[in-house]
Amino acid sequence: MKKVFPATAIGALVLLVVGTFADLRIDQALYLPGNGFSAFFERLAPVIGATVLMIGAALVFWTCEFGRERLSWLLLAGLVYLGGTLVALALCYKYCRLFGAAYGVIAAVLIACIVRRIPQELRWRYRMAGIAIVAVFICSMAVLEVAKIAWGRVRFRAMQGDTGLFTPWYHPNGKRFRAAVAAADDIKSFPSGHSLFAGSTLSLSLLALAGPRSHRHEGVVYAVALAYALVVMVSRMMQGAHFLSDVTVGFSLIFLALWLARHLLVAQLARRYPQEYGNR
Repeated sequence: MKKVFPATAIGALVLLVVGTFADLRIDQALYLPGNGFSAFFERLAPVIGATVLMIGAALVFWTCEFGRERLSWLLLAGLVYLGGTLVALALCYKYCRLFGAAYGVIAAVLIACIVRRIPQELRWRYRMAGIAIVAVFICSMAVLEVAKIAWGRVRFRAMQGDTGLFTPWYHPNGKRFRAAVAAADDIKSFPSGHSLFAGSTLSLSLLALAGPRSHRHEGVVYAVALAYALVVMVSRMMQGAHFLSDVTVGFSLIFLALWLARHLLVAQLARRYPQEYGNR
């Protein structure tokens, strides 16, 4: 994994450079309005991202030893669990309505039941991973929402052929183009939230890292999640919702947060299990 993260960063940088010079031409080539492939991932990516958040929040709270923990920590863990679960349920409902809400409730219950079955001797490990997962998701999402407002980039599909509305990713617009589009959401192209949701699945590799018998599978989990994220990124360009630079930056926000979180998690695990994590 020491080489995988730098390789991913280099790949993202290459995509951003390509997008800087070819964003508009790439979307013109890929745009396929009304295709079912993109519509499927438009709804799936937020629900999967919400599931990742529910897993992290459940690990923070349900790994607590309720008879031994300090009250202040129990209250904090409870707030993280409640807040994370509610945000996840809201995402499920926003993109899949009643079906999404039903899924979210069932998933939250099942995840809690599974986490409660984690052996006592492993709970600290997975709690640390849960804290990292929640922090990665919330921090990167907060940055993304602020950037969307500041940049105000027009979505390709909202341009209606008027390429004069196109601006490069490094050019913040604020509300400059609000009057030129039909809805406020049409100026929220940069960065891509769906790419961030898809990238959140990379943080599931932290669960493999935390498990004493699953170290060897960390790379496999990461590779599968990366492939899934790339598919979602392409689907967003096919839908005209984002440009290449949008999806690259959206993915990169959560990827960089994960890179830092993994470093901190390894440091915590190495303090308690030096032989197991000393060279990771």
